[in-house]
This record gives sequence, structure tokens and C-alpha cells, in this order.
Amino acid sequence: MLRAPSLTLALEEEYQFVDPVTRSLEGILLQRLTAEETLWRTITDRGHNRTDEVGPPVPRVARVADLEELLAEQRARVAQHAAARGWQVLVAGTHPFTIWGDPEEVLVERFRGTLRTLDDIIPHLLFFSLNVQVGVEDRNLAVDIMDVSRYMMPHVLAVAASSPLWQGENTGLKSFRATLMENVPRSGMPDRFRSWSAYRQYVDSMLRTNSMADETHIWWDVRVHPRLPVLEFRICDANPRQEDVLALVALFQSLVAWLWDLRRRNLTFRLYHGDLIKENRWRAARYGLDTNLVDFGKREELAARSLVRELLHLVMPYAQELECVRYLERIYTVLERGTSADRQLEVFSATSSPQAVVEHLIQETSGDG
Repeated sequence: MLRAPSLTLALEEEYQFVDPVTRSLEGILLQRLTAEETLWRTITDRGHNRTDEVGPPVPRVARVADLEELLAEQRARVAQHAAARGWQVLVAGTHPFTIWGDPEEVLVERFRGTLRTLDDIIPHLLFFSLNVQVGVEDRNLAVDIMDVSRYMMPHVLAVAASSPLWQGENTGLKSFRATLMENVPRSGMPDRFRSWSAYRQYVDSMLRTNSMADETHIWWDVRVHPRLPVLEFRICDANPRQEDVLALVALFQSLVAWLWDLRRRNLTFRLYHGDLIKENRWRAARYGLDTNLVDFGKREELAARSLVRELLHLVMPYAQELECVRYLERIYTVLERGTSADRQLEVFSATSSPQAVVEHLIQETSGDG
């Protein structure tokens, strides 16, 4: 019998440190959670200098309201850390104009095998994610929810898009980070695994054949964490507004609760071929909410906003049980007013200045925008 998930919450944010005058990127701060500790990795000197700070494990909380307090404290701590160095903080999927080295050469080196891990690649590609962990202790259940929730990841990406600019240009995508991420091994949309044993066999095979150095070196849009009893959602761009981050957390927690309830009643959501889901992922990355996604059950295109509202309708009863409705309802505001990517493009269109976009993101991250 499957054990009910705890649905506890934790998240990892990635922060950008910028020069208050030039608005260029001077450093990044990456957060990594384990069961034993929290690792804060600061990368400076255009990716060449790293310092690690190890702290106590982050408490996993039951309610989004509790996570709200922790996130506010964390962002304040990061802002103080940056201010001590004379920097400011922003959160977004990419920095609008800074380049660290030649990204094309970085990718060439990846294929040559010189760069083996994401830690080697990310300081040069400069993309930033929001990772949300939801407690699912039964490993077979976690794999089952991973398999099913793949279909909803493009819907979430459309809401979470926050990376339209790169190297000072409008990329033409709302989430350029999602496209950059595809250049990293074991990223994007996962295959269907059906069971924990099949998933574990995959991980063990990759380790045994030296295809990856560590079992955590899997960066799919949604994954069962190989060590922690959590399902990890990695589809989202890092987002500047704290209320948008908490809305996405509420969506993931409610989504897992809904899929668990279906499984508990011997029901499930229909599973779709990975290539079909990738079509929706591309549309979401390209156009954000301003596109049609494919409803593969109906075999027709529907407005992305309509499909996101349909998803919210399905999970809202579980949000009520989890006491996170007020956070989840924030997504309706995003549907009406646009995403972080939309706001960045509005500033860029009005000013033709990526530096102005950086200023806009600093204000939104601090809560002033």
C-alpha cells in the first residue's frame, strides 16, 4: 500500500550580484540543499573564483505560509551579504546583458568532455532556476507522480518565464533559460520510468559507466531526488517577486496532493509520450502565456492561459486543504498582468536599455517593484 506523502516544502533559489553603477553581473550565489546541510556557493571573478559556506540543514515545512517567512529571511540575508561587498541583488532566469567568457566555447568543451558537471558550465552560461522540493517519501509514488506531472510542466513554465534577454538582446523567447538548459546533459523532460527500481537502475547504470560523477547530476524539469525523500520541480526560471515564487510553490504542493489523491483512488491522469510534451515545452519557452498549448487528450490547441486556469481548477480543492489558496490565487494575477518575462520586455521596449531591465529586476527582487 502506498504511503501518503508528507507534502513538506523546501526550495532553492539562485541569486545574482550586480554592480550598482554598471549593472553588470559580478557574482552569483547558488543554494544547494541536502539532508545534512545547506551549501551556499558564491562564484565571482567571472566564474573563476568559488567560495563555499556550509550551514545547517534547512527545515522542511508543512505550509507555504511557513516557507514565506523562511524565504523572506533568506532574501534579507542574501541582500546583506551582497551589500557587504558593495553589490545589489536580483533574481531572474538570466542576466540581461553580462557575458562570462565565450558560451559557445564552453559548450564545445562540454562535448569534448573537459567540463563534466553543471557546476562547470553554469558560471559561463549564466542561467538561474527556482527549484521546489515537495516531500514524497514513498519512492514508487514519487516516480509515478513524476511520470504524470511531466505533462503539466510546460503549463508551469509559461507562468514562470523570466529570461527573455541574454547578452543584451531580446532572444525572442520568454524563457531562454529553458533552451540554454537543454545544452546540459540529463536535462529537459525526463523519460517515463514507471517504478523506483527502474529509476534506480538508470541512475546506477549512469554511474557504473562513468556517464555522470554523482547520482545527483540529473537536472530534469522534474525529478525524484536520488537521496532525499522529495520530488523536485526544476522547470521554473528564477523569479524576482517573492509572491510569484510562493504561488509556484503552492501550485506544486497542490499538484502533488491532487495526483496522490487520484492514485489513492486507483485513478490517474493520462500519460503522454515525451515528444508530445516537449512540443508544449518549446511553445511555453518561446511564447510564455501568449501561445496555444496542445491538449493532447482533445487533440486540439487551446490558449495557454485557458489550460493553466483548468489546471488551477483541478488543484484548487487541495490548495484549500493545504491552506495555500491565497498563494495559489496569485497565479490568476500573473495570467491577467503577465509574467516577469513580459514585464522585462516592456521595460526593454520602452528604454532599449538592458541596464534599465536590471534596475527593474533589482526593484522587484527587493519588493519595491
